[in-house]
Amino acid sequence: MRIRLFLAATALAVLGCSSVLDVSPTSSIPAETAITDIFGARTALVGAYQALQSGSYYGESFVNFTEVASDNALKSGTLTNFADADANSLRADNSEVASMWNAAYDAINRANELIQKVPALTGVDQTERDEILGEAYFLRALHYHNLVRLWGGVPLRLEPAATAAEAASITRSTSAEVYTQILSDLSNAEQLITNDEQTRQASLGAAYALEARVRLYQQDWAGAEAAAAKVEGMGYVLAPDFADLFDASGSDTPEDIFRITFTPVQYNLVGYYYLPRGLGGRWEAAPTSSVITAFDPASGGSGTNYHPTDERGIFSVARTGGRNYTPKFDTSIGDEDVHVIRLGEVILIRAEALAHLNRLPEAVAEYNRTRVRAGLTADPTTGRTQADVLASISRERRLELAFEGDRWPDLVRTGDAITVMGLTPQQTLFPIPQREIDTAKGITQNPGY
Repeated sequence: MRIRLFLAATALAVLGCSSVLDVSPTSSIPAETAITDIFGARTALVGAYQALQSGSYYGESFVNFTEVASDNALKSGTLTNFADADANSLRADNSEVASMWNAAYDAINRANELIQKVPALTGVDQTERDEILGEAYFLRALHYHNLVRLWGGVPLRLEPAATAAEAASITRSTSAEVYTQILSDLSNAEQLITNDEQTRQASLGAAYALEARVRLYQQDWAGAEAAAAKVEGMGYVLAPDFADLFDASGSDTPEDIFRITFTPVQYNLVGYYYLPRGLGGRWEAAPTSSVITAFDPASGGSGTNYHPTDERGIFSVARTGGRNYTPKFDTSIGDEDVHVIRLGEVILIRAEALAHLNRLPEAVAEYNRTRVRAGLTADPTTGRTQADVLASISRERRLELAFEGDRWPDLVRTGDAITVMGLTPQQTLFPIPQREIDTAKGITQNPGY
């Protein structure tokens, strides 16, 4: 059964306030009465998806702030939080870091409510019950992977916090433990979700795609390749034109796997933070000379002499009024959908896994698909070393996924944050927000903070 969530009326307000350890505020629907029937479950699922729209999550920070921490974007405005990210000198009291942490745990709490309450509902169609549960497991897996990518091992909260005292007793889990839970949740999602068509809710294809991403981060090359191959066998194809992926109309493309809907009412701030003031934005982040050179080596890193032959470069870097900016999200209204995962990334996941498995001709043929779509000539599939192919894939990921929030985690997982950006190991993890350290004495801080 397909549940059209974004046509529902009002979301369940199971909000997380200022800390993962806070219980639900009094203005929200009481947890014990919120999910008592299928209508409550449907509404709660709407709320679980709306958590992704937070300006501290995919509505801005998780997309933009992480790019500023990488070599793709620099701080161009006045926000001191962005300046700290640009200098890779984050502090435990950085409010942007805290807001991302809180947004992810708020979203986890919403998923936990569903996972706890839905199995006990009576008189519910089993197919719909399974679909709701499967999507909740997928969402929880997504949130925990986003957390572990930025902070390493984090507290595993698998049930809604009943009391503040109970929540305050939580401790950090190791990265390995978090990954074990993520894969368990994805396994549940893959067994329960049957819909393989929807793109604005979790589908079976989205579950396999996220599994491929997770296994890539674990360096489980065979597992990543197998999961990515499953996705490719499900009928997704690359959008013929790269521009179609970022069409402000929000039209679906055959490449979409999971994207978040935004409207002029439920808007995002991604483009607003990237666009210059003359285009209606506030220009807090701008492309670096490094990424400009990656798209157009002849430019010398200057937007004044920028003529990329790569179509993706046209949608990643532009210049107006003497300022370089990112036009990938090209309206300050914020009604463009944001991709959580799409086929272009899955193809590059599979290519990287194949390269690590030393299946080099297959790896090159795989990543050539995104190169050719971008208007570039295909790279030769023979006479290449593994190191050469992996370097090409890394560059291809940077160009394909520029300004979509993937560059910083990529730099960290591959070690390039240290070897390319010259950072210390301590700088590759975000600090645990100081409020969490103060509230739950069992949560230890990351080294260097």
